[in-house]
Amino acid sequence: MEFKSFCEQVVSVMSERHPECDVKTCKVDKNNGVTYNCLNIICPGSNISEVIYLEPMYEAFKDGTSFMEIIDRVEDARKKSGDKHFEVGYYRNFDKVRDRVRMKLVNYKKNKEYIEGFPHRRFKDLAVLYYSKVSDKAFEGIIMIKNDHVSLWNISEENLYEAACLNAMKSGDYELVPMMSVLDDIFGYIMSGRREAQDDGSEGEAKEDDQIPFLKILTNKDKTYGASVMLNPGLLCALARKYDRNFYILPSSVHELILVLDENESFDENIAAELYNMVRYVNMTEVETEDVLSDNVYYYDRSLDEVLDYYEIALKTGLA
Repeated sequence: MEFKSFCEQVVSVMSERHPECDVKTCKVDKNNGVTYNCLNIICPGSNISEVIYLEPMYEAFKDGTSFMEIIDRVEDARKKSGDKHFEVGYYRNFDKVRDRVRMKLVNYKKNKEYIEGFPHRRFKDLAVLYYSKVSDKAFEGIIMIKNDHVSLWNISEENLYEAACLNAMKSGDYELVPMMSVLDDIFGYIMSGRREAQDDGSEGEAKEDDQIPFLKILTNKDKTYGASVMLNPGLLCALARKYDRNFYILPSSVHELILVLDENESFDENIAAELYNMVRYVNMTEVETEDVLSDNVYYYDRSLDEVLDYYEIALKTGLA
């Protein structure tokens, strides 16, 4: 069965099972031009629609899962989403949304058409978008802030940026994690022996690990769209003072950054070129398409309190 026929059959069966609901397929656009085909179910009295991704279901079907087992999985997904009912009436009032506003970074060029529907601003080769955190009991999620919301609230993009920056400062919304602790979490061991977890009480920071002292993972507390912490007011400056170093900033994904502490105290074209090639390779081979942020490499210069852009420097120095 081809994917199109598979989707049509899922809609047909679910419509028969739930005639009171509006059941159809829809497309959901994600970052970097990625689009998913989804089952969209809207039931009477609900303030949200149930969206179930169909590609994973189809892959399971191709791998031998029976069609009716797929339907059972769809029903299970519906039951889980059924617990995610939350009140969104407050969303008509920006004063009630203000404290929930957060930022995310995406690649500007790869999302140029997509972001036109959202209030945004440029940052280097990136674009800043905004979302609101929503929660009800055990459920947490996000709502992307669109141009329609800005019109409804009668505010500007500048108001969103100010709110997001203030929220990041008030909550201390960042986490700085030694690279080795991340490897430890992934592999369950460290070649030189297990490291005992410690907590020195520092806000937003894990205990220092000196086994790879020049590499740090920087993200937010949710570890979702954490690359945006690069814009947290005063954060990069504070980290540069802490380590008494400038640093290169590698966009590991839209969710996190890698800081490479600079022992030379000045931007090095050769080092930057090597890091640039590494980031490009990792993005092509390891990072999911929708999670890629940029091939760029950034450099924080503490004397200037400024993020420098490899693309910009490369044009000036002839590297590009």
